[in-house]
Amino acid sequence: MQAAFVIIFLGMSREASSQASMYKSFREIDDFVKEVFGFNLITRPMNPRVARIKELKNAYDTIMNVIDGQRQPFSNKFVYFVYPLVEVSVQWAELRKRQQLTTEFLEKCRQRVGTTQFNFYGTVFEIDMASRCFLSNWHPEFVEDYAKPEKQIEFLFHKGSKVAGIECLSKRYSEDSLTIEKINRDISKKGKKFKPEYIKALGVPLDERVLIIDITTSAYSRPTILNDLARTIVSSELDGVVYTWREDIVDGENHDLIVKYETFGDIDKVYFSTTYAAHFHVTSQGSVFFVRKYVEPEPTWEWGPEESAKDYH
Repeated sequence: MQAAFVIIFLGMSREASSQASMYKSFREIDDFVKEVFGFNLITRPMNPRVARIKELKNAYDTIMNVIDGQRQPFSNKFVYFVYPLVEVSVQWAELRKRQQLTTEFLEKCRQRVGTTQFNFYGTVFEIDMASRCFLSNWHPEFVEDYAKPEKQIEFLFHKGSKVAGIECLSKRYSEDSLTIEKINRDISKKGKKFKPEYIKALGVPLDERVLIIDITTSAYSRPTILNDLARTIVSSELDGVVYTWREDIVDGENHDLIVKYETFGDIDKVYFSTTYAAHFHVTSQGSVFFVRKYVEPEPTWEWGPEESAKDYH
């Protein structure tokens, strides 16, 4: 098992929880927001700019309630509002550790959140994909503006001599209205960005043309749309479609939030060889939250003795 590198102790006293802003995962969320959005998230009083983005305001309120000991951290609000920031910030921290957060990459991410067409979950998903790309030994290239947004793909992924054109689509938290018919319409619409006349402007031939769709549900349950994915229609402009989602694997009081993939089309079945899983486990000495590297599908491990909260201190 890969070593965990983000730790939060839960179920602590009010006095202990008042120090939670110093815990590594909250610091990493704050670092990510500061570097990409340009302001601190976890401050008192709240930065007025936080209130302008409702998703960040909801995350702020939830985190502060955890810090003040007013709510158990593993709640629906924590998962819904805070975990999307955990997902991307831990990968961001790993890129910083590897010294892969270049000035150019950081500026491109800032431009994404600075656009007038900013969509929180869609933009965070793009940054998530770029981070997964780096961590899986690809090199992401943000495509320069050469056309209208509806005609331009988002990334080129490079690995050796291979070049993949990548378009992202977030359907996060839209499970109530999500059908395979709607997805196929979206695939057809997004596929038009890969028309030869638009790709020609990139100045580089593509080995693969890929659409990646986030179908994570609001409760991190297994998406019901999976039952219909076999009816996915990969448009003629695409080589493949990759579905990805975060799923909560529940075992008693323990929660394992892991990444899943389903791939359709004539493309590499494993685009992202490394990602991260979050674990909320209850032990005899308290609850613990940790994040570790994860590969889907994960190899079988031989587990050692049960670990306690002290093991993660």
